[in-house]
Amino acid sequence: MSEQETPETPPVNSIALLGNGKSLQGFDFKSLKMDSIGMCLAYRHWNKINWCPTYYVCVDHVVLKHNIDDIKDFIKKDKCKGYLLTKSCVTYWKEAMDNDKIIFIEDMQQQQGNPFRYLKSWCTGTSGFLFSVIMGYNDINVFGMDCNYTEFLPETEQLENGTLRIKKTPKTNPNYFIDDYQMEGDIYNKPNTETVQRPSWEDTVFVLTGYTRLNNFMLNVHNFTIDGCDSLRNYFKTFDLSEFKN
Repeated sequence: MSEQETPETPPVNSIALLGNGKSLQGFDFKSLKMDSIGMCLAYRHWNKINWCPTYYVCVDHVVLKHNIDDIKDFIKKDKCKGYLLTKSCVTYWKEAMDNDKIIFIEDMQQQQGNPFRYLKSWCTGTSGFLFSVIMGYNDINVFGMDCNYTEFLPETEQLENGTLRIKKTPKTNPNYFIDDYQMEGDIYNKPNTETVQRPSWEDTVFVLTGYTRLNNFMLNVHNFTIDGCDSLRNYFKTFDLSEFKN
């Protein structure tokens, strides 16, 4: 590069990373003008509003196991460009291996230079975040990653293996943007905010810092939330949800 030349500013490639926290209650998903990543059981809401994100992510073994029929049906409708899952689902859905749109987190963990290889801990939220970087999105808008779970709802019971089961669909669920995100009979992992959720974000930010520097990848992250929600303020620039502009 000559002295007169300056490096070109890379084009902005934006994506909305959609968590399922209470801060997104009432959010107009259909108004999004950028690509998006949605997660886990939120398809229950998407089906109601006839909308789908660009990509779907679920690497929660328990959620996949106990909702495999619904998730299989959702994927077979082919409304998303791609899907990030864990290979544990193949136990219940062997045909997933033949779907070219499905990417398995275990495969990325084996790839040289892939940041997933260096993660010590992860959850669906952090996996979706890192997945968006790998796909080349350099402007990530984070929503609904509240990280302030009520660990044990009155409507739940703990099973012998440590998982939780919804005994009755909650009238009000403090953890999610729709109250029927979890329904009677659902089996899920305890959120473990302090031992799983937060450590996975800390680990992801650490790995991503090295990855972006080594690859000269200019990344901007905007975290949108509401007052009283701790969210990811310690890791990213945070703005009130009302400030978001498509």
